[in-house]
Amino acid sequence: MIAFIVVTILALAALVFLLTTLRFQASAAGRLPGKKAPPFNLGAYLRWLGKHIRTIFSAAFFRRTWSIWNGWGEARYPGWLKWVFLVFAAAFAYLAASGLFFAVFIRRGLYGLPLLAHIASGGLFAVGLAAIMFLRARDYRFDVHPPTAGVSFAVPLFKTVSADVIRKALFWMFATLGLVQVSTALCSMLPVFTFNTQVALLMIHRWSALGLTLTALLFFDLALLGRPKTPEA
Repeated sequence: MIAFIVVTILALAALVFLLTTLRFQASAAGRLPGKKAPPFNLGAYLRWLGKHIRTIFSAAFFRRTWSIWNGWGEARYPGWLKWVFLVFAAAFAYLAASGLFFAVFIRRGLYGLPLLAHIASGGLFAVGLAAIMFLRARDYRFDVHPPTAGVSFAVPLFKTVSADVIRKALFWMFATLGLVQVSTALCSMLPVFTFNTQVALLMIHRWSALGLTLTALLFFDLALLGRPKTPEA
């Protein structure tokens, strides 16, 4: 349990630091004539981060975030299907927030009304995941390529990998981990497993939840936000 808490805190902190550092470097490069990022400066990064954290509590930030989120959803889930996606996203957001928060900060874990809401959200997540796979899986086939190459990222061993390939890999990773989440949750409710098996299912559920959250954050950053182009991105 201690190992899970430590890994969760470090993994989330490392991912947030990586994504914000990339955006900080891109914004710094955007202010230079040559578009080349200067060496990383911790003080400048902290000032940039503080400025952007303050904007989170502004009405303009919420309007811009909803506009991006809503536009992305409408483009891929037209009409009433958009609400299927939004309910699925809301259910996942609650599952991730409640599950990881109670696992890390509450010794006894989920209980009471938050647990009941977690179980209900799990049902919505399972139905939503099935709907997303039915509606969108064909668009994430690796043999289907976008009309334009798009941006690429330097990756060890593979040299460069396009953002489209990374986005598709993240989608299928999310789908796989989501299936693990649903399966372990359902199996843990069946009165056919021993106590030790139940404990093992719970640990698998927690670790896959962490992987699912990290994957979702990466996908959100890549698919919705994209590579930053301006200092205000």
